[in-house]
Amino acid sequence: MVGIRENILVSPQVRADFFDAMIALDEADTGIMAADLANFVRANNLPLRIAGRNQEISRYDFFVFWHVVAMSMDLPPGNAAHSGPIFLPWHRMYMIRLEQMCQQILGKPDFGLPYWDWAADGELDDRDQWRTDLWTTDFLGEARGRVRTGRLAEMRVRIHQNPITGVLQSLDPRPIERFAGMDEDAPNLPTKAQERIALDQTEYDVPDWNFDVQSHRNILEGWIAAPQLHNRVHVWVGGDMAPGTSPNDPVFFLNHVNVDRLWERWMGENGRNYAPRANRGPAGHRIDSSMFSMVGDPMTPGDVLDPSPWYAYDHQLVA
Repeated sequence: MVGIRENILVSPQVRADFFDAMIALDEADTGIMAADLANFVRANNLPLRIAGRNQEISRYDFFVFWHVVAMSMDLPPGNAAHSGPIFLPWHRMYMIRLEQMCQQILGKPDFGLPYWDWAADGELDDRDQWRTDLWTTDFLGEARGRVRTGRLAEMRVRIHQNPITGVLQSLDPRPIERFAGMDEDAPNLPTKAQERIALDQTEYDVPDWNFDVQSHRNILEGWIAAPQLHNRVHVWVGGDMAPGTSPNDPVFFLNHVNVDRLWERWMGENGRNYAPRANRGPAGHRIDSSMFSMVGDPMTPGDVLDPSPWYAYDHQLVA
């Protein structure tokens, strides 16, 4: 049985299950301490430092840590999760692992992580984009300031990356923070026209595989006239969505599931093509490269090009 990924605004049951799973994952009951994370960083010679209180972390915190560790691992032209061809397959593997954990917690093998169709909201007036139903008590809570209403008000941020120093801080647990639409670099969300530009690319990625290339991956990641698409959503939400610890806000997963949905749409139009192939392009980003994993066995980009063993999107069910 595979999970079905649906629009969070459409399915009340998926929304309720998503909140239940996020809150359950956020229980600090792993037996893993912040000092253990610091020891992992030192043992692997990672360019990270962890400061603050030594507290027990949650399974959710561990996913946050996994993401920021991947971002700290130099893998030219980017890192182990971003700024190169690996961006889309790495996040697909990452979310498969989270989705599997949610299915176990909920006892629902058909649960799929929901997505937020942010380009639909990007068609609204700038002043209305942070006032949609998504940012209300019945959905994600406040778009600006600390999240004090709705189900996600129960979640706590324990590990936060200082955006200036890069230090990982083990904090006194606090609510999620957002500043939607308040950053002058991203006062509004991406639009359907901008989304279409990414879908109209005929190549997944091309040399030099970096910030400047005209490719589906690079435009969808959001580096052309940055921040756009994926990057723009992070900056637009702001707050805990801004630094490497951005999974602290479950909006991270709504954003990335939507990004994955767009990649899946692109493959539906262009075939399950990935570049660079084996023995070509930058090491670590090739179709047969082992991707960095802290939960479950590592996968390669080739392993995840077809997600049908794990999930399908709601639009794929309409024939």
